[in-house]
Amino acid sequence: MIRTVILGADTPEGGELIRILAMHPDVEMVCAQARGQEGRPLTSHHHGLIGETDLTFTASPSPERCDMIFDFSANGEPALSSALGKQFPEAKMIRLERCVDALQGVEWVYGLPEINRKALVRGATHAVVPTPLASMALVTLYPLALHMLLNGDISLEFEAPQSIIDITDVKEVEKEIEGQLNLAQPSFTGAVSITLKPSATRRSALMNTELACPVDLDHIREIYDMYDDHNFAFPVLSQVGASEVAGTDKCVVSLSKPDGGSLRLGAVADCRMRGGAGEAVHIMNLMCGLHERTGLALKAIDFHPV
Repeated sequence: MIRTVILGADTPEGGELIRILAMHPDVEMVCAQARGQEGRPLTSHHHGLIGETDLTFTASPSPERCDMIFDFSANGEPALSSALGKQFPEAKMIRLERCVDALQGVEWVYGLPEINRKALVRGATHAVVPTPLASMALVTLYPLALHMLLNGDISLEFEAPQSIIDITDVKEVEKEIEGQLNLAQPSFTGAVSITLKPSATRRSALMNTELACPVDLDHIREIYDMYDDHNFAFPVLSQVGASEVAGTDKCVVSLSKPDGGSLRLGAVADCRMRGGAGEAVHIMNLMCGLHERTGLALKAIDFHPV
């Protein structure tokens, strides 16, 4: 069993992670840290956990053994992460991208499995979970970057829940996307700009963009065949809504050609899973030698198109 410690277990992302790990067949949660919540049962703070865990929050985790550390606190817990890392030098660590002051002297792998699966499988010990909107954008754009098809600036329009907009630093997310695209296509020098507007969805975001691209749709579809052996990225030739992904770690990418010179791209994903708890568990599975779908074969939880 993978013995896990969760820092920032009282955050919405921490609660989502707890719900997944409580049902993960290869995980034992041993400590759930939260400042100011010590002694309080997890079930009194997060919904859906009655009967699944009897853990209480602790201010300072002191496990007997630890294999995996998740830092899901609002702004990072570098002091606790460092202390646990020194106490358990073999333990692996996963943190959210927005957590500041990461441990120094540590090589952090950018934990988007569709880009860095090999690195995660081949000995990575520290990984950072992408931000939700960057995860969606990069799953959508990365295949094009690998084929040198990105030219000029890219404008991304997102509709997202207000709770996600509130925690999104747009400029930092733009830099995050640009940095990964530059690595895939060094000739790409365009700027990425993001427009955000609130959606009526509870958990999921929808992204749309249009690029200059003379390549025909059949060849574009072949480019996205790189995701055939991935378990959570799905290119389709139709438009889909948030109901397809809410509650899952899926990112569904829609491809269409409005005319011969343009490519229209859409994407939809659950922001509590993609760039959050689902992606973190996906990363953990890869780092620990498990099948990437372990504990993540989840059904969608919204039943009405939105």
